[in-house]
Amino acid sequence: MFGYIMMNPNELSKEDKELYNSLYCGLCRRLGEFHGISGRMTLTYDMTFLAMLLSSLYHEKESDGTQKCLIHPLHSHKYIYSSATDYAADLSIVLTYYKCLDDWNDDHNIVALGGSKALQKKVELAVSRWPRQCAAVANGIAALSEMEQNNEINPDLPANCFGNIMGELFVWNEDEYADTLRRMGAALGRFIYILDAVNDLHDDLKKERYNPLVSLMNTDFTSMLTMLIGECTKEFDKLPLERNVSIMRNILYSGVWMKYKLKERAE
Repeated sequence: MFGYIMMNPNELSKEDKELYNSLYCGLCRRLGEFHGISGRMTLTYDMTFLAMLLSSLYHEKESDGTQKCLIHPLHSHKYIYSSATDYAADLSIVLTYYKCLDDWNDDHNIVALGGSKALQKKVELAVSRWPRQCAAVANGIAALSEMEQNNEINPDLPANCFGNIMGELFVWNEDEYADTLRRMGAALGRFIYILDAVNDLHDDLKKERYNPLVSLMNTDFTSMLTMLIGECTKEFDKLPLERNVSIMRNILYSGVWMKYKLKERAE
């Protein structure tokens, strides 16, 4: 369920695309600095969005520079980061760790087991810094696993569970913005969970894997997804954001639909 909170490059200006790429590279850089090469492997669009959102909301001071890296060895490129980026880097490690554990428990994927072991000590550091958020991830993933084992067919239950995880991750600090961020993250989490289930539905049926939408396979999910992302953007619009707003609007109003539209055309 990673990689859905992405920009739509076709509807962004050249300047905004370059800025987004700099923020993405900033998260990659901080992952490498704090967590090494294995940390860089946890880089996602999702946590780039969260870093951007929180940095804008809290007017975090940003640092920037240019560098070459393993992915771009020939040309220097710009990076931007803030303390919100560092928070997102820790969460990237935690989310990937629990995804690896889940993949190992579900499929006995040896690569996933190796990934979890490589990240274990890094997760312990993240837990010491963000105990509430890390507990939400651990408890939420365990609850989702239990629902999967019980073949839960009410999609609201696992969607709400994943929403609760995202809601806690969006709350960096328990302050005047916490309730709005928690509702926004929860709604976005529910949207992502349902969208992921929609995209996987036909393959899951063929391979006899769990999917909570199995009893609704002939349903048009567009209206449901529209309602869920609408709940998210309603809370987003309440936040006093000034920096990178056009990029975040592109992501929430267009980018999050990219994989759904691709799936739609493929069918």
